[in-house]
Amino acid sequence: MNRDEFLKVYWKQYQLMERDLIQTDDYVSIDKDNYNTFSNQYMKLLLVICSEMDSIAEALCRLQNDKVPFGIMNKLNALTEEYPKLKNYRVNTKYPYDIKNISPLVKFADATSDWWQAYNDVKHRRMETNEAGRSNYTKANLKNVLFAMAALYILNRKLYDSLEDDGKASDEILISNLFESRLML
Repeated sequence: MNRDEFLKVYWKQYQLMERDLIQTDDYVSIDKDNYNTFSNQYMKLLLVICSEMDSIAEALCRLQNDKVPFGIMNKLNALTEEYPKLKNYRVNTKYPYDIKNISPLVKFADATSDWWQAYNDVKHRRMETNEAGRSNYTKANLKNVLFAMAALYILNRKLYDSLEDDGKASDEILISNLFESRLML
């Protein structure tokens, strides 16, 4: 895969998902005060974003090795060998959202991240309830979707940067309407 193919196949998908998330701001402001707000739209986004993240992680692994590990934890661990600081990257949302220092991959260092576990609970055990009596589908909330989108953004940036350079700078091409361009540590 080259960068042009990436832009057509992966980045276009990212932009569609990001647009759908930003459109939810018309009804529920993308703000920390609304992190626990859940909806069917957030469920759809969480399922699609996490599925795409798994695909991007697999594509990144394929660039490093023909053998791709099974499961997101194993894929991220394999990627950490190539990108030691991967799990420490953080992003900020752009104005007017003003959510700073989203570190979506940091918890993968020891266990599965909260938002990834929420994805699995929504995907496989949607109607089961937790100790507080809340159904798992309520985990399809703004916070989990936003953190999943931030992780997808980071992995897209890493994949693009890993592809053969065609003279185009990633900051000029991979423009997010939600996240600041610069990945921070």
